[in-house]
Parts: sequence; structure tokens; C-alpha cells
Amino acid sequence: MSYSTENIRNLVLAGQQGSGKTTLAEAILYHTKVISKPGNVREGNTICDYDRLEKERGFTINPSLAYTNWKEKKINLIDTPGFGDLIEKVRFVIRVVESAVIVTSPDTLSGSEIQRISRYLAEEKLPCLVFLNKVESDGVDLSTVIEGIEKQLKLKLVALSYPFFEGKEVVGVIDVIKTKGRISSQGKVKEVDIPQQLEDEVAQLREKLMEAVAEVDDALIEKYLDEGELSSEELKQGLKEGIAKREVVPLLVGSASRDIGVDMLLDIISEFFPSPTWRKDLKGSVPGEENKEVEVKIDSQQPLCAQVFLTLFEPHLGEVSFIKVFSGSLSSGSSIYNATKGGEEKIGQIYLMRGNRREETPELIAGDIGALTKLKSAETGDTFCSRTNPLILSSVEIPETNTSIALKPKEEKDEQRLSVALSRLAKVDPLLKVEVDKESGQTILSGMGEVHLELIINRIKNDFNVEVETEQPEIPYRETITAQAEAQGKYKRQSGGRGQYGDVWLRIRPLPRGEGFKFVDEIKGGVVPARFIPSVEKGVKEAMKKGNLANYPMVDMEVTLFDGSYHPVDSSDIAFQIAASMGLRKAVDAASPILLEPIMELEVEVPSECLGDVNGDLSSRRGRILEVNPLGGREKIKAHVPLAELRNYSTTLRSITQGRGAFTQRFSHYERIPDEIAQKIIEERKAKKEG
Repeated sequence: MSYSTENIRNLVLAGQQGSGKTTLAEAILYHTKVISKPGNVREGNTICDYDRLEKERGFTINPSLAYTNWKEKKINLIDTPGFGDLIEKVRFVIRVVESAVIVTSPDTLSGSEIQRISRYLAEEKLPCLVFLNKVESDGVDLSTVIEGIEKQLKLKLVALSYPFFEGKEVVGVIDVIKTKGRISSQGKVKEVDIPQQLEDEVAQLREKLMEAVAEVDDALIEKYLDEGELSSEELKQGLKEGIAKREVVPLLVGSASRDIGVDMLLDIISEFFPSPTWRKDLKGSVPGEENKEVEVKIDSQQPLCAQVFLTLFEPHLGEVSFIKVFSGSLSSGSSIYNATKGGEEKIGQIYLMRGNRREETPELIAGDIGALTKLKSAETGDTFCSRTNPLILSSVEIPETNTSIALKPKEEKDEQRLSVALSRLAKVDPLLKVEVDKESGQTILSGMGEVHLELIINRIKNDFNVEVETEQPEIPYRETITAQAEAQGKYKRQSGGRGQYGDVWLRIRPLPRGEGFKFVDEIKGGVVPARFIPSVEKGVKEAMKKGNLANYPMVDMEVTLFDGSYHPVDSSDIAFQIAASMGLRKAVDAASPILLEPIMELEVEVPSECLGDVNGDLSSRRGRILEVNPLGGREKIKAHVPLAELRNYSTTLRSITQGRGAFTQRFSHYERIPDEIAQKIIEERKAKKEG
């Protein structure tokens, strides 16, 4: 079946771990007859959680695309991770959908992840609804739960459905728009009258709905104030406009595991959620002319504009690039221009996806989402277009990593294979960072938490057959001086024939923290010829690479060359380099050298009841609390903490807050290390060197 852009609905299922997103995706696919029986996350047989690690761990690791059809609409739904370390992956999906279903449940209201999701949706101004899952749970006070959701997400919700009870059992939902009950049984829905005892409550919910809808449009609010009622068509039109403008955020209730409320969710998505044309202000820039803006019209008749928003690695298939076509159309067998990379790409097969199940399609039109394989150089964020109409869409800003570990292969022969594995994994996971530390020589793997890195190491071992060993990354300590000093560096060597001679006098003084290095030439009268001055500076810089205390680089000092002597025959560049190095080391010994450590700026979000424990833990890590700001039931802590004290912080924070805390970190500055700790570091370095 072919669809127009207007009949496509792209949505993200977002929420924190345990809310039931994947189960809801399964229920939607079951209800739309894509599958004959819903899978189960615990049994590892769902459509969206098909990856080996997802089955083993029992939670979503990568976003997963699955399309279905409902009432002549094509629905592309993307299930996303809810685990704290992986929640940033949601941002890549938000950029390519037009609406979001925030999935929550009575037992998953207090985590930081759902707040971050809500914030990302607000930044993108994305229309959304809240699906309150697991309403069949015993003892759920619906009004309290809804109040908690509004407080957590800072959204004003409008209930479109209400649980339908038979005795104490939830058997369906009440449709507030139609004021009818919808009872679910074995994949079928029966419409019934609502019980008399619920009529008043439903009437109040419908009244609130009309009030919210009326406020969307001046004509509607005028009629509502005059007549106290809106027609069914006016209610629906106002609801559609209100959702698109984010002025109305519907709340639907249900149970994904029991297929309750899923049919109404599908109806709301297909009838009231916006099509891809909702993105009216999509803009890009011209390659090489970043200040020149180009507007993209969401229309299949326009030139091609598409973007890779996700890349996954399939062991037997290679890289799979998930792509959203914003304008024009993408056809198999065509050649397109990768404006980000500046090269042509040949398009082979185009796939519609349901988890890892692929279905070939000849074309993707504007607004649609699919997948490509065997592309030459495409990466997440790349823009595809025609060469005659080049443009680049902005990509998601990658957050700073907060946890690192050093890796090395158990067998030296696996070094190349490890390098290939890390390269491929970093390419498909934008939250991952791989670099070789120039000082220590360690290969550093950085990510969004211990669990994130644990998953990557598992893939290296099982998907790439490389056994690795891990160790803590070496802390990049620095050395500096605290006093001014002078010293002579003289290098004289005679061994027959031409000798070596260099003689310098250096004055050193400390600079403010972060100033780095400054070299001053105060030579007068040519006592050191001008041609040797650069050699002196080079020798000083070389000596600063390894400080006198523990061989850490020296920083924040001014070195002045103010005197010296030379030999007309024996002086050379290398002689003055060596002399400068000798002079600097002597001067540093006399200038009260100290060790510096990197200080990180932490921002930690935690539930208010955990504030004391989290602050206490930060203090035990030699942290300084800078400020604490309330966030409505949560607290945002800003603190300075030494990098050396942040090992395993992700795991500790998760333990203290029962998984409800989140943090970011970035380098702030260097500070002097307390003397007793510095002495221990110096002794350990000496022992390591001697060993």
C-alpha cells in the first residue's frame, strides 16, 4: 500500500526503563495484526528488542524502528532506550519524528530519565501525549499519579481516557471524547455504555477537555463561553490544533501487557497527531557557506533532502543506516550526494523495518523513514541531497562523556583487531569516544556510565572475538612551581675534534593557573646569539614534558633567558637545547614545585530526599558544593570534584538514588593536590619507574 506524506505518522516511544515501551510497541504491532502473538521482554522474543545484548539484559539498548498501518495511515514507531546511560540516544530520534508518546507507569514516575526526555521534547517543541501504562496495578490512585506526572514533566495534562473497571479488574478504558466504554478482549474491542456511577466523573473530564480545547482558538473559546458546549467536530479540530501546538497534552491510560487502551492510542495517533508537514520551519545551511540558510519544504515534489539519524552494526549485514526523507524522494538504484562528506553514494536496496526484519521498498517519499545498507562513508548526522541543491541539516550536539576506562588486548596479536572493533563501535554509537592518551599511551574508552562501557566491552568480546583487559585511565596530573628561581645550565663536551658548548641563565616564575607557558628573551649584547634563542626555548619545552617531582608535564610558568655564553666553534643548536633543559631542571628544584590535579565541574540531578546522601558522598570525594537549585521534587547540585575521586561515580550515584539520579561532568581547572596525597602519588610513580 502506498501512502502520501499527509498519511504518515512518525512517533517515538520514550520513557524510562521499566515503563513498558517495548511491551507497548509489541501491543501496537499485535493490535494492527503485524504479529499474531505479542512477544515478552523477559522471554527475549519481542520485535524491537532483537539484539543479543537486549535479550540478555532485558532492556532496550538501541532505538528500533517498526512500521505498521492503522485506518489508512502508515505509522513509523521508534522504540527507544530508557536506561540512564543510554537515554541520550532518544535525542537523535526526536529530530526526525513529529510526535512522541511518553510512556510511564505508577512505578516509574520518579526517575531523572523521564524529566530529561520531557525537556528534550520541549526543546524540539514536539507534540506529545502521555500513555499511563500498567493501570491494572493494585492500589493505583489515578488522581495522585496524574498529579505526579504533571509535577515531574511540568505538563498540563488533559485526560482523554479513564480506566473501565468491572469490579476491581480493569477490562478497558472509557473514551472521554465519545463518552463510551471500550472493552478489550483477545485483540478485539467492544464499545459499551459507561456505568452510571462513572457518568459524573467522565462528564467532569469532558468539561476539562472542552475548556482546554477552547483555549486553543479565539472563535472556539467565544462559542464555549456563550453556549457552554462545543460540537463533536469543533472538539476534534481544536484537539488536533492544540496537540500540534503543544497547548494540549493528552493523557491516555491503558495496559500494554493486556492490550487495554491500545486501540484508542492508535486512533488518537492516526486522527490527531500531525503528519511530517508539521515541520514547517526545517532549515539547513549551504556546504562551505554555513551562514547561508536554506529552507526545506516537506514535499515529495521538492529536491531531495534526507538525513541519517541512526547507524547500527549487524554482525551478518554490516552497518545499517536509518534515514528520514524530509523532502523529495529516495529511490533504489539512484545516486545521491552526501553533502556532509562531499561525495556520491550509490543507493542499493531500501528497507522498511520491523526490528531486524527487513522489507524491500522501491522508494521512500518525503516524511517517510527507512533503512539503507552498504553505504560507503555515511555516518549518523550526514545529510543526503542532490548535487545541484546541496544543503546540510544540523545534527544533534553530542553530550560530554562522563565515565572512562582503559583497554588493551589480552594478546598482542589482537591489537589491530581491537582497533578495528573500537572504530566500528564508535562509528555506530555517537555517545562513545575512543582516543589514545599521548602521555600514558593507554587506549581510553569513554561513555555515559559504567553500564554503557560494560555493554561495549561485551560487544568487543562476543561480536569481534577480542579478549580485552581493563584498567583505570591514568589521571593527567600536572606539575608547576610556586616561587621564583634562577639557575645556570651549562653543557660542555670535548671528545676530540669539534666539541659541544652551550651556556644559559634562566629565571622562572609561576603564572596564574591556566596560563600555560611563556618564554621571554632578555638577552643583551649577543651573549647568546639570536640563532640559538629558538633552541633554548625548544630545550625548555622539552624539559617541561617531564617534571622533577613525578615526571608529569609542567605548566603555568614563565621562563626568561637573561644571560649566557657561547663558543664561536663548538656552540650548536643541540648544545643549547641540552643546556636549557639542564638549567630549567635546576631552577625548578629551587622554585618549590608542586603537583596539580584536574578538577571536574559536576552537575548532578537527584530526588530531593536523596540530596543529603549525595552531598555527603561528594564531600567524601573531596568535592566542593557550589550551589543547589530546586527542580520541583528534585535538586540540581553543582560541584567541583577532583577527577581522581570520580571513579565508579556512575554506579555509586545509581545506588544512592535507586537509579533516579543523573550527572554530567566537564573539565573545569587544575588545583594543587593536598601534600599528603601528592606525596603518595610521587612515591607510587617512583616505585612504578623502578619496577
